[in-house]
Amino acid sequence: VTGHELLKRYTGLVDAFIIDQFRNSPVVAGTRGALAMVALGGYGRGELYPYSDIDLLLLHDRRAGRRMQEVAESILYPLWDAGFEVGHSVRGIKDAVRFATEDFFFQVSLLDARFLSGERKLFDTLLARFRKKILDKHRRRFVRTMEEFRAQRRERYGAHAYLLEPHIKEGRGGMRDIQAMLWTAQVVFGLKGPDQLAESGILTADEFARFMDSWNMLIRVRNHLHYVARRKNDQLVFEYQEELAAAFGYEDTPELLAVERFMRDVYGHLQTVAATSDFFFEHVREVLEPDPSARRDRELEKGIVVRGASLHLVQGPELEEKPFLLMRLFLQVGRTGLPLHHLTRQLVNRSLHLVDDRFRHSRRVARAFFELLVDSPHVSLALETMLETGLLTAYLPELAAVESLAQHDLYHIYTVDRHQLQTVAELRRLWREEEELCMGLASPHLLYLAALLHDVGKGRGGDHSVLGAGMMGAIGERLGLDEAERKCLDFLVRYHLYLPENAMRRDLEDQEFIARAADLIGDQDRLAMLYLLTIADSRATGPSAWSDWKATLLAELFFKLRACLEAGCQLAAPEPVADSRGVAWLRRQVDEALAGEKDLKIAPADLPEDYLVAFTPEMVAHHLRLHRDNFSLLRQRALLRPEARQGYWSLLMFATDRPGLLAKLCGVLALHNLSVLAAQIFTWPDNTVVDVLDVKPVHQSAFEEQDWQGLEEDLNRALGYRLDVGFKLHQKRRQFGYGLKPARRIQQLEKRVVLDNDSSRRFTVIEVYGGDAPATLYQLAQTLSDFGLDIHRARIATEVEQLIDIFYVLTRDRNKVEDPALREEIRATLLRIVSADEQEPDTASV
Repeated sequence: VTGHELLKRYTGLVDAFIIDQFRNSPVVAGTRGALAMVALGGYGRGELYPYSDIDLLLLHDRRAGRRMQEVAESILYPLWDAGFEVGHSVRGIKDAVRFATEDFFFQVSLLDARFLSGERKLFDTLLARFRKKILDKHRRRFVRTMEEFRAQRRERYGAHAYLLEPHIKEGRGGMRDIQAMLWTAQVVFGLKGPDQLAESGILTADEFARFMDSWNMLIRVRNHLHYVARRKNDQLVFEYQEELAAAFGYEDTPELLAVERFMRDVYGHLQTVAATSDFFFEHVREVLEPDPSARRDRELEKGIVVRGASLHLVQGPELEEKPFLLMRLFLQVGRTGLPLHHLTRQLVNRSLHLVDDRFRHSRRVARAFFELLVDSPHVSLALETMLETGLLTAYLPELAAVESLAQHDLYHIYTVDRHQLQTVAELRRLWREEEELCMGLASPHLLYLAALLHDVGKGRGGDHSVLGAGMMGAIGERLGLDEAERKCLDFLVRYHLYLPENAMRRDLEDQEFIARAADLIGDQDRLAMLYLLTIADSRATGPSAWSDWKATLLAELFFKLRACLEAGCQLAAPEPVADSRGVAWLRRQVDEALAGEKDLKIAPADLPEDYLVAFTPEMVAHHLRLHRDNFSLLRQRALLRPEARQGYWSLLMFATDRPGLLAKLCGVLALHNLSVLAAQIFTWPDNTVVDVLDVKPVHQSAFEEQDWQGLEEDLNRALGYRLDVGFKLHQKRRQFGYGLKPARRIQQLEKRVVLDNDSSRRFTVIEVYGGDAPATLYQLAQTLSDFGLDIHRARIATEVEQLIDIFYVLTRDRNKVEDPALREEIRATLLRIVSADEQEPDTASV
């Protein structure tokens, strides 16, 4: 059964019920004068969805007007009692026509008006006057108003059809675009319904067939959405996508999930409707408001002209003889910002057979393509149009595998192909923000090409970075890149996630890691390109993937790597983490910052080397003063000193060391709705713990609104065993769900624990991947303490709902965790914590 047939059947059932209420109403039967019951809107079109509103117009003449309130109640009450959502209006003909002149929505609802029961002549008179007084006289005004509403919808619901949670009704390419097209066809050309549109010749037979197929699919999707949500719902949000994929018969393959295959088809149908709608409205504008300048051509280059406000490719034998004009055409789009005329778009699509191996290996075409990428002010428009017409995937066939491909997670907001185009756009913006860095690049065309192709390996199974890098050699050869350029392109695609992954997860004070990373990257030009690509990629992913905090970490890693490369650093010898000359210089700097201050409780000479290299001399001096001024108090309680930073808050804690200290601090922070981003943990020789935690509020709140004094009091109560942190977290979960529980679950949550003795010379690195819940960090830290492990560093990277905790640990005798049995027991215990469906604090471990 087609989608249209489903709607027709349901509408027929509702018709029968409503008409029966009208005809059998004693009030209607006893009313003098003429009455007519009219269906409006979607109900009028015969497109009634399971939970859609029913819009009715009760039309009457002057004699029947007195009793219309009774008439309306006699019909509407049974409908309301039956559970229908009914919108209604009661009007005479003159009133209805007048209101239509004032209200555009009522105007378009009358375009879909359908007679149900009563006096047919009354209905026919209304339509005749409506057409004569409004439609026939104000076609241009109607189209302008319709265009304004289309623009507003795209502003609100997204300017393209590739958002990962598309709105099937109001989004671009949705049902409202179809209705706008049919309404306008009726007003401007007098075409009633899709059949007459097909006969008009505005669309070719193939275009109309694809349009109807997409319309039918969207009807089925929207219909099913109403059923699964059990309410009026028109947005295909994550929690329904898998269910709909199964209902439509999609199955997993080794490369793609069923839901990804289903969503890929949905995006294709949305794009078909969007392209058809755009083409139709461009045609309407030309018919109603012909541009006098459109008669005159302004030649940009031979075969490409500006006519009116759009670009045209001159038809004839020229294109067959000079297929490179296809790429030159889009270079002109990028230069001028002018759109292609719809007939030229069709011509490009019909000419894709010219994009053969010779075209793909053409140096002339490649030069135009690279100029488009690097130098075009309007590169986004050019690439978007290339993708929509099919030229981009014809020229770079590797992109076809990711066209309309869904990324089934909660932080990508675009499909893979659109994400890569958006990455190029973000790179163009970075060119203005990071001008000095960008201007120093030796081969900017490689960076732009990497931005366009960095995720091309997705959808094939396996590591998309490795798979994508494997394609770069063939692509680079076709585009005329030399061997060194091909290797650089391969590197950028292979390692495009290297900087963000390590900035978020690694100890950036670990000089051995910095040296190893610098050795991998090799030179400053590659580092700069990798850094710019990372920022553009993150921004193009969506708001959840980029923050001031992430920008700060990424910049810190970049500058450390750049300094290392400038100094020609190499992997450190198997000596202490910091070189003794550098540490000695730091101690002298601290001494100078203190300027001979007296009564310090610990001398700079006694401070641990790893602590000294982690902070500036001014910060170390500040810590020493705080330690001195609060020395007696620190023997009894912990002190907290918060500070607002850009994008996060820094929390300094002084305390006397004891087992489970970090766990209790993390638990108290969770109770106060603070999320930990990173932690630096140090212990001085006198057993003073100096921890610096970077935190952010779970809810939007200002630094001044946070109850810092209450947080410090709760921490000290916990340390004094007067506050059971585990129990309080458990209570909060039960009573309030923490107020933090995410509304949706990411479908591909990674749950894994890795114990690594190779990444750091000094520490065992424990990586924990799992679901994000406020109690999780507390449980993990407490469990490590229970195993007799001291946490010296921590990185807490939360990507939407995916928690990634990295702990740098040593045993109490300051060794790595070497025993295989103990390692496995630790791994299994931590995995149980992050694998639980509902995170419940283990109160027994407190």
